[in-house]
Amino acid sequence: MKPVSEWNPFRVGLVGIAAGLVVAVAVVVLSTTSFGTREYTAVLEHTAGLRTGEDVQVHGVVKGIVTDIDLDGERVVVTFDLESDIRLGARTEASVKVATLLGTHYLELRPLGDGTLAADRIPLARTQVPYNLQDVLESGSAALDELDPALLAEALTAMADTLGASADEVGPALRGVARLSEVVANRSDQAGDLLEAAREVSDQLSDSSADIVGLMEQTNLVVAEVTARREAIHRLLVETTGLSRALTEVVDSTKGDLAPALKDLNDVLEMLDREDATLTHVLDVMGPALRYVSNASGHGPWLDLFVQEPALPPDVMMCGSRGGCRR
Repeated sequence: MKPVSEWNPFRVGLVGIAAGLVVAVAVVVLSTTSFGTREYTAVLEHTAGLRTGEDVQVHGVVKGIVTDIDLDGERVVVTFDLESDIRLGARTEASVKVATLLGTHYLELRPLGDGTLAADRIPLARTQVPYNLQDVLESGSAALDELDPALLAEALTAMADTLGASADEVGPALRGVARLSEVVANRSDQAGDLLEAAREVSDQLSDSSADIVGLMEQTNLVVAEVTARREAIHRLLVETTGLSRALTEVVDSTKGDLAPALKDLNDVLEMLDREDATLTHVLDVMGPALRYVSNASGHGPWLDLFVQEPALPPDVMMCGSRGGCRR
């Protein structure tokens, strides 16, 4: 091998240039070639703010990147690379979504259908773009053109005069609204606790719904039983009222006949009372006399032979009439 000092500078330069060209080509190829990915396109109505380099998501997971955006007539063709393990069906849909409030977007894919995506392209019929403020402004420009500037200025002037005349009332009202806002802001924790408690009560009621329904059913049974008892008591009262009326009618109809009968019954009772008193007096008088006769005949059975037992009442009759005798 020749020493470096003997090398041909011209050949060394050519070899260096050739090696640089090879490295440059390799870098370009590596930077433009996607390994493990597949290229697809989607036709959109407009870009909706989507830019090259933004993400492509499938079911909320980043699976690709937007590589190019071209204009095709009145439509926009978005080219993106997607991981090769993601299969896009024949009815796959795509839509542009807003990622953050700062204006970043992403392309969301929804793989649908069987088979494979025809020509690796999602047509316009299956793509969606988000709400576009420019379209709203353009659609409202015609309505703004129809407004009468002079009439609009007059209306605004009248509104300004009205607000100026009622400034004394509007100011306190706005201050009241501000104080109410401060109260709501200061009581936000308490309001949150209140809502949490209300949620717990709602959950408890939901969990106890079966018990509440059972209690209501039992209550219906109690109400039905009370109603049945009420009807029975009502029928008893009706029957009792009817019986009372019938008895009243009987008493009224027999009042004329019962009065003389009751009077005669009272007379009979009075007579019986008088006779009872008379008989009691007779027994009181006969008692001592019979004792004396009995004592007189005690020396022999002479009187008992001539006077039979039924003719002379026993001495105990007097005792019986008086409730007992003393010995």
